[in-house]
Order: sequence, then C-alpha cells, then structure tokens
Amino acid sequence: MFGDSITINLGGAGGTARVLKKINQDNYSAEYLHRNSTDEVRMKVRHTTETSKNGKAPLDRHNVVLSQTVFATLVDEELFREFYFVFRATPGDTEADVVDLAEGLAEWQVSANLIALLGWES
Repeated sequence: MFGDSITINLGGAGGTARVLKKINQDNYSAEYLHRNSTDEVRMKVRHTTETSKNGKAPLDRHNVVLSQTVFATLVDEELFREFYFVFRATPGDTEADVVDLAEGLAEWQVSANLIALLGWES
C-alpha cells in the first residue's frame, strides 16, 4: 500500500513539489489530492482483474491517472492536463519481467519524445 501522501514533482526532479494527500481508498483503489489557490493536482490509482475474453485468461490491470487543473484568473482561462498509464499482465507473470517492460516505456518518455508526441508525431 502506498502511504497517506505522495509527492509529485511537476517538471521532473528539479520541479515544483506537490504533496498529494490520500482522500479516498476502497476496492483496490486510492485517490490523492493537492489543492491550492492556483491549481489542483489529483492522482488516482486503481487495480482490477479484467474478465476473460475469447477463452484467454483474464489480465490484471493497474492504472494510474495524474491530472492538473490550473484555475482560471481574470486574464487566463482554466487549463486541464492529464497523464496516465496502464499496464496489464497475466496473473502469475514474473514481476521483474513486467517491471522491465514498464520501465522501458518510462525511460522512453524523455522531454524530446514527449514534445514530439504533442506535435502529433508518430
């Protein structure tokens, strides 16, 4: 279980730290929130087991959603941004192998590649 708070650094390791406090936990999920006068940052963590399809074994699904709402001001409109990831694996798969795949994609998510994605590159 994650703790009662999670620190997210907006902008990476040297960025602005937001301490999100747990506001809900139930049914293999939790929600964390940081809210101040300028923005709100939420993180949701969920775990489920998918139903089997086409005779294949069901997969365990792990999902994390991080969102930020920047509140409107007298001159700027409200902004919303969201990032999430999902990983799915057959129950009983080797944790290290599942983590290796997830880490491979996480390491690919450097600034240059994220900027390319925002520019609709594929």
